[in-house]
Amino acid sequence: MYALKDTTAPPAGPPAARPTRAILRTRPRIQRTLIRSWEYIQPIRVTILVVRLLVVLWLLFLSGILLSIGNAWGWALLPAAAAVLVVGVWLFSTAGKGWPVVKA
Repeated sequence: MYALKDTTAPPAGPPAARPTRAILRTRPRIQRTLIRSWEYIQPIRVTILVVRLLVVLWLLFLSGILLSIGNAWGWALLPAAAAVLVVGVWLFSTAGKGWPVVKA
């Protein structure tokens, strides 16, 4: 009898671990960038969110101080704090979606 020879290499890992290019193209560009980012490691992702929330609190505090002394720059910090909050939460939720699932 002849021995069976299989020359194909086994898959590198589970299919959901490494998405194909076609799957990645279905995601928005910013999410494709984040997929390769270190923000997908959950403890780091949570730490970054906490730091962003602390920045928002600092901007609100600084805005309150500037407005209380009559400085108009306090009004400019309010939209900046809102933007940091919105972008931070959006990035956190986008990274929370994880790798795209490969449909079989």
